Amino acid sequence: MRVLIVAAVLCGMLAVSYAAGTKCYVCSSVDGECADEYTGDSSHEQDCSEVGYTDDGSCSKLKASAKAGGVQASTVTRSCGKLYDNTKCEQKDRVKATLLGIKSETWSCSCEGDLCNGGSQLTYSAALVFAVIMKFLF
Repeated sequence: MRVLIVAAVLCGMLAVSYAAGTKCYVCSSVDGECADEYTGDSSHEQDCSEVGYTDDGSCSKLKASAKAGGVQASTVTRSCGKLYDNTKCEQKDRVKATLLGIKSETWSCSCEGDLCNGGSQLTYSAALVFAVIMKFLF
């Protein structure tokens, strides 16, 4: 009986996820409302199945920072689709460069699941959460 209940719940989850499409935060700013300490503004939520967006079940985040002459600026872009191979978005994964006295750093990462590109760290994937739930059920 438990197996039937779990199967029904899974089918329902799959039906909802395929019908709605992936949702990601889509925004871009320089030291502004889309910055790294982001709380997930509902006005930035985008259904990636709409025309003009990539809906592959993933979301992405790119952060770039530059410093020249004591002035520092950062930009963060959040978008639909898997744009990068990195799935951790950790500090050690940044790319550093210095050119003509301008120091720059770039972080890029992608994640799977709705609204997973919201925080400064990515959220757990749905598969991991499902695996933990199944462990406790059986």
